[in-house]
Amino acid sequence: MARIAHGAFPALGNVSESLAGFLQQRLASIEQIEIVLLLRGNRGRAWSATEVAQELKMPPESAAMRLFLLASAGLILFEASGMPKYRYAGSDEATEVLLEELAERYENDRAAVAAAIGAPPDPIRSFADAFKFKK
Repeated sequence: MARIAHGAFPALGNVSESLAGFLQQRLASIEQIEIVLLLRGNRGRAWSATEVAQELKMPPESAAMRLFLLASAGLILFEASGMPKYRYAGSDEATEVLLEELAERYENDRAAVAAAIGAPPDPIRSFADAFKFKK
């Protein structure tokens, strides 16, 4: 991964400069973030595009395209078989640290993560998240 110059990306809300830079360079959408986090949270499982689409409630074509892009970017692995499947296989230490921060920030402040990639926050999801109980 290319090194990000310190200060090249301003911190946005609860998102660090390094995470904001990582998001802007490697994860272009909320859907890609959700896919990476889903696969990372289920490391031992290989997922088809249909399974990812069902789990994340997105169109199968969208899931397939995003899985292909994430595999091309090296964030997940493609497994060629009868039905193509994808899995999270780990990354270098710096990427793992950023993905851990991403998982925490996304769980606690999705609007800040959305702002970091320039996506408008989803008002329905933000409203629903307001009623989640913290553990």
